[in-house]
Amino acid sequence: MKLLTVSALLCAMIALTTAANEVGKDGSESNPPGEHLVEKRSAFFWRPWGWTRYRNRYYHFFPNQLTWAQAQRHCQSLNANLASVRNLGEYRAIQRVILNGAHNHVPTWIGGSDAQQERYWFWIDGTRFTYANWCHGEPNNVRGRENCLHMNWTGNLCMNDIPCDARYPFVCARKVRRSLG
Repeated sequence: MKLLTVSALLCAMIALTTAANEVGKDGSESNPPGEHLVEKRSAFFWRPWGWTRYRNRYYHFFPNQLTWAQAQRHCQSLNANLASVRNLGEYRAIQRVILNGAHNHVPTWIGGSDAQQERYWFWIDGTRFTYANWCHGEPNNVRGRENCLHMNWTGNLCMNDIPCDARYPFVCARKVRRSLG
């Protein structure tokens, strides 16, 4: 139901933007000057509804219990990726997003993986993997099957490697984009 609501809002925004940009066949605007349906502003920053901004990215917690790949696919459907983490401040910001959405520090998928090559971790959005808050003894690749990363593991609320087919809620992230106009 939430996805349907988001889709409807997105369609409405696209329709309004298209209406504001329509040009007649003769090259003139279809709306007389001064009667635009949507006012354009070059300094306008678009904020997705229900997403939380931290620096140059927006984050959203999804409580759906999905596999890592399913979660990433859902994020991609929103022009986002599973969240990557660059530093402790960002890690804590993502934890706040999870706490606000779940009312608890639940284990949650983020976008780290070493599925392509063991012990070579990368973020699905292409960000260099330079920060990690691993739990003690992690990553340990139990039974050679732990290739995906989740956070808020144990009472230490740290990162853990886990099989990618486990099901957890997840956090998507998308870059702040500036509206052109």
